[in-house]
Amino acid sequence: MKISIIIPAYNEEETIWACLKSCLNQTRKADHIIVVNDWSTDRTGKIIDSFWKKVNWIHLTKNTWNKSHVQQIAINHVTDDVFIATDADTILDKHFVEQIEKSFNNAKHTVAVCWYVISMKWNWVTGCRELEYIVGQDVHKRAQAIINSILVMPWCATWFKTDFFKKHVTFDHDTIAEDLDFSYKINNYKKTRHILFNNKAIVYTQDPDTLWAYIHQLKRWQWWGWQCLKKHFGDVNKFFFIFELSLAYIEGLVFSIMVFVIPFVNLKMYFHWLILFYTYTTILWIYWAIRRKRIDLFFYSFFIIIFSYINSYVFITEFYKQIIKNNKSLIWFKPERRNINF
Repeated sequence: MKISIIIPAYNEEETIWACLKSCLNQTRKADHIIVVNDWSTDRTGKIIDSFWKKVNWIHLTKNTWNKSHVQQIAINHVTDDVFIATDADTILDKHFVEQIEKSFNNAKHTVAVCWYVISMKWNWVTGCRELEYIVGQDVHKRAQAIINSILVMPWCATWFKTDFFKKHVTFDHDTIAEDLDFSYKINNYKKTRHILFNNKAIVYTQDPDTLWAYIHQLKRWQWWGWQCLKKHFGDVNKFFFIFELSLAYIEGLVFSIMVFVIPFVNLKMYFHWLILFYTYTTILWIYWAIRRKRIDLFFYSFFIIIFSYINSYVFITEFYKQIIKNNKSLIWFKPERRNINF
Protein backbone atom coordinates (compact mmCIF):
# COMPACT_ATOMS: atom_id res chain seq x y z
CA MET A 1 0.00 0.00 0.00
CA LYS A 2 1.32 3.43 -1.00
CA ILE A 3 0.47 6.26 1.40
CA SER A 4 0.56 10.06 1.09
CA ILE A 5 0.11 12.77 3.71
CA ILE A 6 -1.28 16.13 2.61
CA ILE A 7 -1.01 19.32 4.69
CA PRO A 8 -2.59 22.69 3.82
CA ALA A 9 -0.85 25.63 5.52
CA TYR A 10 -1.51 29.32 5.96
CA ASN A 11 0.62 31.35 8.42
CA GLU A 12 1.54 28.32 10.52
CA GLU A 13 5.09 29.25 11.57
CA GLU A 14 4.40 28.30 15.20
CA THR A 15 3.39 24.72 14.43
CA ILE A 16 4.37 23.57 10.92
CA TRP A 17 7.88 22.39 11.91
CA ALA A 18 6.58 20.10 14.66
CA CYS A 19 3.81 18.82 12.39
CA LEU A 20 6.25 17.88 9.62
CA LYS A 21 8.67 16.25 12.09
CA SER A 22 5.86 14.07 13.44
CA CYS A 23 4.94 13.06 9.88
CA LEU A 24 8.55 12.08 9.18
CA ASN A 25 9.13 10.27 12.50
CA GLN A 26 6.67 7.45 11.77
CA THR A 27 7.35 3.76 12.43
CA ARG A 28 5.78 3.13 9.03
CA LYS A 29 7.04 5.88 6.74
CA ALA A 30 4.65 7.68 4.41
CA ASP A 31 5.61 7.37 0.76
CA HIS A 32 4.94 11.05 0.05
CA ILE A 33 4.29 14.17 2.15
CA ILE A 34 2.68 17.02 0.20
CA VAL A 35 2.50 20.51 1.74
CA VAL A 36 0.57 23.33 0.07
CA ASN A 37 1.48 26.81 1.33
CA ASP A 38 -1.46 29.17 0.72
CA TRP A 39 0.69 32.28 0.18
CA SER A 40 1.61 32.63 3.86
CA THR A 41 2.95 36.02 4.95
CA ASP A 42 5.02 34.72 7.88
CA ARG A 43 7.94 32.24 8.01
CA THR A 44 5.81 29.22 7.06
CA GLY A 45 7.28 29.04 3.55
CA LYS A 46 10.89 29.16 4.77
CA ILE A 47 10.23 26.42 7.32
CA ILE A 48 8.67 24.21 4.67
CA ASP A 49 11.65 24.85 2.37
CA SER A 50 13.99 23.55 5.08
CA PHE A 51 12.40 20.11 4.55
CA TRP A 52 12.84 20.22 0.77
CA LYS A 53 14.65 16.88 0.54
CA LYS A 54 12.00 15.11 2.59
CA VAL A 55 8.66 16.63 1.56
CA ASN A 56 7.00 17.78 -1.66
CA TRP A 57 5.87 21.39 -1.39
CA ILE A 58 3.72 23.71 -3.45
CA HIS A 59 3.87 27.46 -2.80
CA LEU A 60 0.80 29.25 -4.13
CA THR A 61 1.42 32.74 -5.53
CA LYS A 62 -2.06 33.97 -4.58
CA ASN A 63 -4.09 33.41 -1.44
CA THR A 64 -7.20 31.29 -2.02
CA TRP A 65 -8.84 32.31 1.30
CA ASN A 66 -10.59 28.93 1.21
CA LYS A 67 -9.10 25.83 2.80
CA SER A 68 -10.96 23.37 0.56
CA HIS A 69 -9.30 24.81 -2.57
CA VAL A 70 -5.87 24.31 -0.98
CA GLN A 71 -6.75 20.74 0.00
CA GLN A 72 -7.95 19.97 -3.50
CA ILE A 73 -4.70 21.24 -4.99
CA ALA A 74 -2.83 18.83 -2.71
CA ILE A 75 -5.11 15.88 -3.52
CA ASN A 76 -4.69 16.50 -7.25
CA HIS A 77 -1.01 15.62 -6.72
CA VAL A 78 -1.76 12.38 -4.84
CA THR A 79 -1.09 9.19 -6.82
CA ASP A 80 -0.80 6.76 -3.91
CA ASP A 81 -3.46 4.24 -2.83
CA VAL A 82 -4.37 6.07 0.37
CA PHE A 83 -3.93 9.61 1.63
CA ILE A 84 -4.16 11.23 5.02
CA ALA A 85 -5.43 14.78 5.30
CA THR A 86 -3.98 16.53 8.32
CA ASP A 87 -3.64 20.10 9.62
CA ALA A 88 -0.47 22.10 10.15
CA ASP A 89 -1.10 22.33 13.91
CA THR A 90 -1.57 18.58 14.37
CA ILE A 91 1.03 16.17 15.77
CA LEU A 92 0.82 12.53 14.69
CA ASP A 93 1.73 9.79 17.13
CA LYS A 94 4.73 7.84 15.80
CA HIS A 95 2.55 4.74 15.22
CA PHE A 96 -0.22 6.65 13.45
CA VAL A 97 0.50 5.59 9.85
CA GLU A 98 1.13 2.02 10.99
CA GLN A 99 -2.24 1.86 12.75
CA ILE A 100 -4.18 3.30 9.84
CA GLU A 101 -2.57 0.86 7.41
CA LYS A 102 -3.70 -2.01 9.64
CA SER A 103 -7.27 -0.67 9.58
CA PHE A 104 -7.36 -0.62 5.79
CA ASN A 105 -5.73 -4.02 5.40
CA ASN A 106 -8.20 -5.68 7.77
CA ALA A 107 -11.44 -4.30 6.30
CA LYS A 108 -12.50 -4.94 2.71
CA HIS A 109 -15.14 -2.22 2.33
CA THR A 110 -13.35 0.49 4.33
CA VAL A 111 -12.96 3.78 2.44
CA ALA A 112 -12.02 6.05 5.36
CA VAL A 113 -10.54 5.79 8.84
CA CYS A 114 -10.75 8.44 11.54
CA TRP A 115 -8.46 8.74 14.51
CA TYR A 116 -8.40 9.35 18.26
CA VAL A 117 -7.58 12.94 19.22
CA ILE A 118 -5.93 14.17 22.41
CA SER A 119 -5.82 17.85 23.28
CA MET A 120 -2.36 19.20 24.05
CA LYS A 121 -2.12 20.05 27.73
CA TRP A 122 -2.08 23.79 28.48
CA ASN A 123 -4.67 25.19 30.93
CA TRP A 124 -8.17 24.67 32.32
CA VAL A 125 -9.85 25.60 29.00
CA THR A 126 -7.89 22.99 27.03
CA GLY A 127 -8.44 20.57 29.92
CA CYS A 128 -12.22 20.96 29.64
CA ARG A 129 -11.92 20.51 25.89
CA GLU A 130 -10.06 17.25 26.52
CA LEU A 131 -12.94 16.08 28.73
CA GLU A 132 -15.34 16.79 25.84
CA TYR A 133 -13.10 14.81 23.49
CA ILE A 134 -13.20 11.85 25.87
CA VAL A 135 -17.00 11.72 25.93
CA GLY A 136 -17.27 12.40 22.20
CA GLN A 137 -14.88 9.63 21.24
CA ASP A 138 -15.06 6.96 23.94
CA VAL A 139 -18.86 7.06 24.07
CA HIS A 140 -20.40 8.61 20.96
CA LYS A 141 -17.88 7.77 18.23
CA ARG A 142 -17.44 4.20 19.43
CA ALA A 143 -21.22 3.74 19.26
CA GLN A 144 -21.40 5.38 15.82
CA ALA A 145 -18.67 3.06 14.52
CA ILE A 146 -20.57 -0.02 15.70
CA ILE A 147 -23.61 0.94 13.57
CA ASN A 148 -21.42 2.16 10.67
CA SER A 149 -22.74 5.73 10.91
CA ILE A 150 -19.88 7.96 12.01
CA LEU A 151 -21.24 11.48 11.87
CA VAL A 152 -18.04 13.40 11.27
CA MET A 153 -14.49 12.50 10.23
CA PRO A 154 -12.40 15.38 11.60
CA TRP A 155 -10.13 16.60 8.82
CA CYS A 156 -7.08 17.17 11.02
CA ALA A 157 -6.06 13.51 10.52
CA THR A 158 -8.44 11.35 8.48
CA TRP A 159 -7.47 8.75 5.90
CA PHE A 160 -9.23 8.06 2.60
CA LYS A 161 -8.86 5.58 -0.23
CA THR A 162 -7.69 7.81 -3.05
CA ASP A 163 -9.60 6.26 -5.95
CA PHE A 164 -12.90 6.20 -4.03
CA PHE A 165 -12.43 9.78 -2.84
CA LYS A 166 -11.65 11.18 -6.29
CA LYS A 167 -14.57 9.33 -7.88
CA HIS A 168 -17.35 9.58 -5.31
CA VAL A 169 -16.51 12.24 -2.70
CA THR A 170 -14.63 15.24 -4.17
CA PHE A 171 -14.91 18.91 -3.17
CA ASP A 172 -17.92 21.14 -3.78
CA HIS A 173 -16.35 24.28 -2.21
CA ASP A 174 -19.77 25.36 -0.95
CA THR A 175 -19.19 24.82 2.78
CA ILE A 176 -16.28 25.37 5.16
CA ALA A 177 -16.78 21.94 6.75
CA GLU A 178 -15.19 19.58 4.26
CA ASP A 179 -14.81 16.79 6.83
CA LEU A 180 -18.51 16.81 7.71
CA ASP A 181 -19.45 17.24 4.04
CA PHE A 182 -17.45 14.11 3.18
CA SER A 183 -19.08 12.15 6.02
CA TYR A 184 -22.51 12.87 4.57
CA LYS A 185 -21.40 11.84 1.08
CA ILE A 186 -19.94 8.52 2.21
CA ASN A 187 -22.89 7.69 4.48
CA ASN A 188 -25.35 8.56 1.70
CA TYR A 189 -23.46 6.51 -0.92
CA LYS A 190 -25.81 3.93 -2.47
CA LYS A 191 -23.46 0.99 -1.84
CA THR A 192 -22.32 0.07 1.67
CA ARG A 193 -18.96 1.60 2.48
CA HIS A 194 -17.41 1.78 5.91
CA ILE A 195 -15.84 4.59 7.91
CA LEU A 196 -13.78 3.03 10.69
CA PHE A 197 -12.74 4.50 14.02
CA ASN A 198 -9.29 3.44 15.22
CA ASN A 199 -8.72 4.57 18.80
CA LYS A 200 -5.07 3.48 18.61
CA ALA A 201 -4.36 5.93 15.78
CA ILE A 202 -3.64 8.94 17.99
CA VAL A 203 -3.12 12.57 17.07
CA TYR A 204 -2.47 15.59 19.28
CA THR A 205 -4.21 18.85 18.48
CA GLN A 206 -3.90 22.39 19.75
CA ASP A 207 -7.15 23.76 21.19
CA PRO A 208 -7.98 27.38 22.10
CA ASP A 209 -6.61 28.37 25.50
CA THR A 210 -9.12 31.15 26.33
CA LEU A 211 -12.90 31.09 26.59
CA TRP A 212 -13.14 33.82 23.97
CA ALA A 213 -11.09 31.80 21.46
CA TYR A 214 -13.03 28.63 22.33
CA ILE A 215 -16.38 30.37 21.68
CA HIS A 216 -15.15 31.57 18.27
CA GLN A 217 -14.01 28.06 17.37
CA LEU A 218 -17.29 26.60 18.58
CA LYS A 219 -19.25 29.08 16.45
CA ARG A 220 -17.36 27.88 13.38
CA TRP A 221 -18.02 24.24 14.20
CA GLN A 222 -21.73 24.84 14.75
CA TRP A 223 -22.32 26.92 11.65
CA TRP A 224 -20.46 24.27 9.64
CA GLY A 225 -22.79 21.63 11.10
CA TRP A 226 -25.96 23.51 10.21
CA GLN A 227 -24.56 24.33 6.75
CA CYS A 228 -23.98 20.66 5.93
CA LEU A 229 -27.27 19.51 7.43
CA LYS A 230 -29.14 22.00 5.24
CA LYS A 231 -27.16 20.96 2.15
CA HIS A 232 -27.59 17.18 2.53
CA PHE A 233 -30.96 16.97 4.30
CA GLY A 234 -32.82 15.61 1.28
CA ASP A 235 -30.19 12.99 0.46
CA VAL A 236 -29.99 11.16 3.80
CA ASN A 237 -31.24 7.61 3.23
CA LYS A 238 -29.61 5.38 5.84
CA PHE A 239 -31.65 4.62 8.97
CA PHE A 240 -28.82 4.67 11.50
CA PHE A 241 -27.37 7.85 10.01
CA ILE A 242 -30.80 9.50 10.29
CA PHE A 243 -30.84 8.32 13.91
CA GLU A 244 -27.43 9.94 14.54
CA LEU A 245 -28.54 13.21 12.94
CA SER A 246 -31.69 13.22 15.07
CA LEU A 247 -29.65 12.85 18.24
CA ALA A 248 -27.17 15.51 17.17
CA TYR A 249 -29.59 18.17 15.96
CA ILE A 250 -33.18 17.56 17.12
CA GLU A 251 -32.33 16.25 20.59
CA GLY A 252 -29.42 18.68 20.72
CA LEU A 253 -31.66 21.66 20.01
CA VAL A 254 -34.27 20.55 22.55
CA PHE A 255 -31.61 20.01 25.24
CA SER A 256 -29.95 23.36 24.49
CA ILE A 257 -33.24 25.19 24.94
CA MET A 258 -34.20 23.26 28.06
CA VAL A 259 -30.99 24.06 29.99
CA PHE A 260 -31.99 27.73 29.86
CA VAL A 261 -35.74 27.22 30.40
CA ILE A 262 -35.84 24.67 33.25
CA PRO A 263 -34.40 26.99 35.98
CA PHE A 264 -37.32 29.37 35.38
CA VAL A 265 -39.95 26.62 35.21
CA ASN A 266 -38.93 24.34 38.07
CA LEU A 267 -35.93 25.25 40.20
CA LYS A 268 -36.12 22.00 42.19
CA MET A 269 -35.97 19.93 39.00
CA TYR A 270 -32.99 21.98 37.87
CA PHE A 271 -31.03 21.25 41.07
CA HIS A 272 -31.85 17.55 40.74
CA TRP A 273 -30.50 17.65 37.20
CA LEU A 274 -27.29 19.31 38.43
CA ILE A 275 -26.80 16.59 41.05
CA LEU A 276 -27.27 13.84 38.48
CA PHE A 277 -24.99 15.65 36.02
CA TYR A 278 -22.13 16.01 38.49
CA THR A 279 -22.55 12.47 39.86
CA TYR A 280 -22.22 11.05 36.35
CA THR A 281 -19.35 13.31 35.28
CA THR A 282 -17.41 12.89 38.54
CA ILE A 283 -17.33 9.10 38.15
CA LEU A 284 -16.34 9.47 34.49
CA TRP A 285 -13.59 12.02 35.13
CA ILE A 286 -12.08 10.09 38.04
CA TYR A 287 -11.77 7.06 35.78
CA TRP A 288 -10.18 9.03 32.95
CA ALA A 289 -7.92 11.09 35.22
CA ILE A 290 -6.45 7.82 36.49
CA ARG A 291 -6.26 6.20 33.05
CA ARG A 292 -4.64 9.25 31.43
CA LYS A 293 -2.46 9.88 34.49
CA ARG A 294 -3.74 13.46 34.55
CA ILE A 295 -5.24 14.36 37.91
CA ASP A 296 -5.88 17.88 36.58
CA LEU A 297 -8.71 16.50 34.42
CA PHE A 298 -10.71 15.70 37.56
CA PHE A 299 -10.42 19.27 38.90
CA TYR A 300 -11.30 20.75 35.50
CA SER A 301 -14.49 18.70 35.48
CA PHE A 302 -16.08 21.17 37.91
CA PHE A 303 -15.97 23.78 35.14
CA ILE A 304 -17.65 21.53 32.58
CA ILE A 305 -21.09 23.00 33.37
CA ILE A 306 -19.80 26.33 32.04
CA PHE A 307 -18.95 24.63 28.76
CA SER A 308 -22.39 23.00 28.66
CA TYR A 309 -24.08 26.39 28.77
CA ILE A 310 -21.67 27.91 26.24
CA ASN A 311 -22.21 24.97 23.88
CA SER A 312 -25.99 25.23 24.22
CA TYR A 313 -26.05 28.98 23.64
CA VAL A 314 -23.85 28.77 20.53
CA PHE A 315 -25.85 25.81 19.19
CA ILE A 316 -29.07 27.83 19.40
CA THR A 317 -27.64 31.06 17.99
CA GLU A 318 -25.99 29.30 15.02
CA PHE A 319 -29.26 27.47 14.30
CA TYR A 320 -30.94 30.88 14.09
CA LYS A 321 -28.20 32.37 11.89
CA GLN A 322 -27.75 29.45 9.50
CA ILE A 323 -31.27 28.02 9.26
CA ILE A 324 -33.57 30.94 10.01
CA LYS A 325 -31.54 33.86 8.61
CA ASN A 326 -29.66 31.73 6.03
CA ASN A 327 -26.24 33.30 6.62
CA LYS A 328 -23.23 31.80 4.87
CA SER A 329 -19.47 32.22 5.02
CA LEU A 330 -16.69 30.38 3.16
CA ILE A 331 -13.66 32.28 4.47
CA TRP A 332 -10.76 30.21 5.84
CA PHE A 333 -10.47 31.43 9.44
CA LYS A 334 -7.32 30.40 11.29
CA PRO A 335 -7.19 30.73 15.09
CA GLU A 336 -4.11 31.91 16.95
CA ARG A 337 -1.49 29.19 17.48
CA ARG A 338 0.98 28.48 20.27
CA ASN A 339 4.50 27.33 19.55
CA ILE A 340 4.84 23.54 19.71
CA ASN A 341 8.03 22.05 21.14
CA PHE A 342 8.45 18.65 19.52
